[in-house]
Amino acid sequence: MKPIVAALLFLLAACKPAPEAAPEASAPALASPAAGSAGTPTATPGAPTRYVWFGNHVPRAEILSIEGVDTASATLTGRTTAQDNYDYCIGYAGPDDTEVLARCAAEKVEQPVETMTADCLARTVSDGSSARWVRDEPGEGGKIAPVWQDVASGEIRDYSGAGGGYVLTAAFRLMCPAASVDIQPDPR
Repeated sequence: MKPIVAALLFLLAACKPAPEAAPEASAPALASPAAGSAGTPTATPGAPTRYVWFGNHVPRAEILSIEGVDTASATLTGRTTAQDNYDYCIGYAGPDDTEVLARCAAEKVEQPVETMTADCLARTVSDGSSARWVRDEPGEGGKIAPVWQDVASGEIRDYSGAGGGYVLTAAFRLMCPAASVDIQPDPR
């Protein structure tokens, strides 16, 4: 037994732990509006592009700017690229669905710039129809899921996909990070 123990000790001494991987860099925050001109992405070159959705069942949009973060007049602008529009469209087509594929190719165009606004202090967000954060629902991991109410119609826009609340919440989180620390992660 002693030779086996000695051999094991020798092998263990010769083993070196694998070098630790460098910590994964988190996605950089978008630079301040002064860092880029209007209409151009202000993320660090080479960094992953950040996206947002301006509605349900729509392609993602590349974030162009976020201005007035954590203020009463925060603004988020984005645009769906022609490629994202095309990729979203063909996601619904089968490989042999030539009619849908032809329509997707025809719709491979850049979309207009879209904007959402927020009043971080009053906890409101607008995607064209102003909504106010009216209450919290229990969320995952001790976090909360905001419940939004359309100011004009009184309609509740909850955190479900059908309610559209997660789209509002995702935009609110980007424009109002200080007011969003207790919000659960996005379902996307």
